[in-house]
Amino acid sequence: MNAIVEKRRAEGAKEKDVSFSSVASMLLELGLRVYEAQMERKDSGFNQTEFNKILLENVMKTQFTVSKLLAIGSLSPHVTGDERFEFRSMVSNIREDAKDVISHFFPEQEEE
Repeated sequence: MNAIVEKRRAEGAKEKDVSFSSVASMLLELGLRVYEAQMERKDSGFNQTEFNKILLENVMKTQFTVSKLLAIGSLSPHVTGDERFEFRSMVSNIREDAKDVISHFFPEQEEE
């Protein structure tokens, strides 16, 4: 609590506006909100682990299906000799494109 009070004062809060009592009250209120949110989550029918399992299963099925379709398509006589449609080339391009999109939403953080 002392660190919170000191930080607030360093940020320019007046001594009368920041006290141990006000910080304790804020932390208690925050703790109660977190507790209530956890209780609501337990009461809901949503199961995060089950959701993650189903999501992963469907992503994997989609990935395997698309891989097989790419392999079949790359054997077509209509694309024979076109490097853009060679299986290895397509896989590399897909990985690079996916990496670009992911890095846009989740930029790599520099190690400190």
